[in-house]
Amino acid sequence: MAYPLIKYTLTIHGRQPEWLCTDSRAFKGQHSVSANKAGKLPRFGAPQDTIFLGMGCGDVDSDGTPDGYVGSIASKADLQTYITTVGAANSYRVLTDAVTGVQTSIITGTDDAWFTGVGLSTTTTDKVTFSGTGNVVEVNTATSTSRTIVTTDGAESRTDTITTTDTTTFETAYDYAAEATRLWDIYEAVNS
Repeated sequence: MAYPLIKYTLTIHGRQPEWLCTDSRAFKGQHSVSANKAGKLPRFGAPQDTIFLGMGCGDVDSDGTPDGYVGSIASKADLQTYITTVGAANSYRVLTDAVTGVQTSIITGTDDAWFTGVGLSTTTTDKVTFSGTGNVVEVNTATSTSRTIVTTDGAESRTDTITTTDTTTFETAYDYAAEATRLWDIYEAVNS
């Protein structure tokens, strides 16, 4: 039995079609895109207004296709073209968070020094920076504080360690070819 790559919609009841491949290695529900063209009369109504990519269970009948069947994809090149088209329509992008800066301040003093603010000792490290790959989307800064209190002969000493961390979100291009290869490899494995 063949397990073709297919484009499909949900059933009129909003469920995945029963004719999708049930092999545990197969995929379904991938790379969705609107089934209707903007500014045109809709070809599909809800819940069938989204086209998905998956694997069918059996060859397409030449006498007709089941409800929800939109089309098939016959080659890896066609698969990459489909994914690229869907990706462009959906503005695919890869967002990666990376720690790009860390700085630590250590403040130490007796209980009296913390109360009055006089006599506190502060040591701040130079900010250590790292780089990332891609275009910067945003930078978030977070601060965490840990506190240690030591009592010696009835006298308290407190140390606060304040760590400031910059996390940068980078955007890189989506690798359409790699995704096509990944799905094509699954397709070939299920069909072997």
